[in-house]
Amino acid sequence: MAGVKVSITIRDDGFRDALTRLLDRTANLKPVFDEIGSALLATTEQRFESESGPDGAPWAAHSTATLLRRGSNARKLRDRGHLYQSLTYASGRLKAEVGTNRIYARIHQLGGKAGRGRKVTIPARPYLGVSADDRRMIGEILTDHLAMAVRQ
Repeated sequence: MAGVKVSITIRDDGFRDALTRLLDRTANLKPVFDEIGSALLATTEQRFESESGPDGAPWAAHSTATLLRRGSNARKLRDRGHLYQSLTYASGRLKAEVGTNRIYARIHQLGGKAGRGRKVTIPARPYLGVSADDRRMIGEILTDHLAMAVRQ
């Protein structure tokens, strides 16, 4: 390394032992990512209630044809509730994922052409994603778990 550097050597056996215990306790972060996945699932479900994306922008309005077919009180992406009910999360030692197995989920998330002959344009109504509040929440969960690991 060119220039200047600072090197820190830990000679305190108590600190070293505490650091080793902390590393052992945080080797499997699945419980942390379980909590993160569950929390992100809850915020994704809230987006369906508020009909808005992770950025807070409201979802596109229903088309006139949809309003005529379903009525003016129709809720977006909740016609039968299959998409909402299929939302789930999975977690692992180093990850959390939120999603759905519904084939049509992608067109609602991203928008695009659909239907016979791809004649219908479906507007994007993003429901998956991580908002600024979600990022803060993830940071708080990680901080809480790290603080708990240090105290043990």
